[in-house]
Amino acid sequence: MCKIAGLFFFMFTYYGDHGLGDSARIPVGHRRAIQEVNGIQAYIQDEGPVNSLDIEKFIITNDYVYGLMGVENLNYEGKYFIYDLINNKIKTFMQEQDFTAFLIAKNLNTKPDYKDFSCYYNEHWGGWRLWLLA
Repeated sequence: MCKIAGLFFFMFTYYGDHGLGDSARIPVGHRRAIQEVNGIQAYIQDEGPVNSLDIEKFIITNDYVYGLMGVENLNYEGKYFIYDLINNKIKTFMQEQDFTAFLIAKNLNTKPDYKDFSCYYNEHWGGWRLWLLA
């Protein structure tokens, strides 16, 4: 009984919250997360006046998440994004050359193997963590 209660409380922590119902969640560091709804739309929840950034494929590093934007962005313009996890700031780019220049300035990989949400979700929540999912 104690183990069940422990798993129940763990499920609502930053490290144990994998989403409920038709939503899914991946912790990406610095107490930030990427979320997905209905198994098709991955997004970064913005704390500012803009609601969320729809993302398509991306890469997760220690301090940044960056990649290709999705098409469902009403309040953001661009094709590329970088999410600064430390400062909780999103920057978007229209041109690939500007995006690449920014990546070089931050010493980030300019030719990464971008992955979609489901790949990162399975990578993070698979293995031993699978047994902790409620």
